[in-house]
Amino acid sequence: MHKPRLRRTLLRPVRYTWPNMIGGDVWEWRKLARRQTTPVHLILFVTDRCNARCATCFYWQNLNQGNSLQLPHLARLSASLDRLVWLDISGGEPFLRKDLPSVCHQFLDGNGVRFINIPTNAIQTDVIVSLVAAILAVPHSFRLNIAVSLDGVGGNHDRIRGVPGNYEKALATLARLREIRDSDPRLSLSVVTTVMRHNLDDVKQLLALGAEQWQLDYHSLNILRGSPMDNGLLPPTPDQFAEISRVQLEHCRRYFRSRFGPLQGWFATLGRYLLNRYYLRELEGRPKDISCNAGRISCVIDANGDVYFCELLQKVGNLNDYDWDFKRLWFDFQAQRLRRRVRRCHCTHECFHTKNLTFTPTQLL
Repeated sequence: MHKPRLRRTLLRPVRYTWPNMIGGDVWEWRKLARRQTTPVHLILFVTDRCNARCATCFYWQNLNQGNSLQLPHLARLSASLDRLVWLDISGGEPFLRKDLPSVCHQFLDGNGVRFINIPTNAIQTDVIVSLVAAILAVPHSFRLNIAVSLDGVGGNHDRIRGVPGNYEKALATLARLREIRDSDPRLSLSVVTTVMRHNLDDVKQLLALGAEQWQLDYHSLNILRGSPMDNGLLPPTPDQFAEISRVQLEHCRRYFRSRFGPLQGWFATLGRYLLNRYYLRELEGRPKDISCNAGRISCVIDANGDVYFCELLQKVGNLNDYDWDFKRLWFDFQAQRLRRRVRRCHCTHECFHTKNLTFTPTQLL
């Protein structure tokens, strides 16, 4: 397909009705978010320690400063939150925390979290496998997704990550985790890839390997954002992103059909299409401002206790100044003032736009 036509395909208007995608869950999440006063989606930077030097990292200036969220603080945080649907545990490298199962269990017990997502560079295979097994040792009904970061094939990935042998270690980690998934369906496995101007061929190969060899449950693509450690890296051009989006959508049809069934899988693929189309507008320099759900549905807490509506926005406050009482901070004057700014916003931040797709999908049209 010719590139301009690809762009027209992604930008073509669509008519749709939003489905009952996951057995009524979407509607329940919307009702829950209206009912309670704290976010249903929490992103926790549990540590700033990292054992890689990723050229793509937008957080690199904050790494290895000695900050981590301590368990007593997390217990107080959990007690001041209402129910959670999603918990994203980030870093640094989350699996450098040996008490990571206790972190997860705190929010499973205290907030009934339904989905836990943990990205990893997958370097420490034995450690990761052991900690994942410990997280799943409790009888709670939840979904744990381990998202292995892969930005290139073979040595290309190792160079981007600054760790020789990282690619092979990541594949070994995936193989061991598949064994756990075979015996515990609460575990799902995905790969997350940062899309840049120079790694398009590798991204295509990774998408094919994920679908055909690695038996993934999903493959996520993140557009390079922020100020990466290697300031020579650039996000993809609009033509490049349109091309890679078409390849991703082909694989999404299979992933979502397997997970949700034919009809709901079709609607899930449509949701992916809408997000990619929105991102394409951003890359073309004609972004669409939306009233983002960050600051209402979603929240970010850094390893030093700083709270953000989104990593791309200014700090709301620090929980240490509020005795780790989240609600006090969340409804303070500063938070209310900043929340008004989020009503007209635009970006390519996948973590937040998947929630916009769930709660306010028509904004993305």
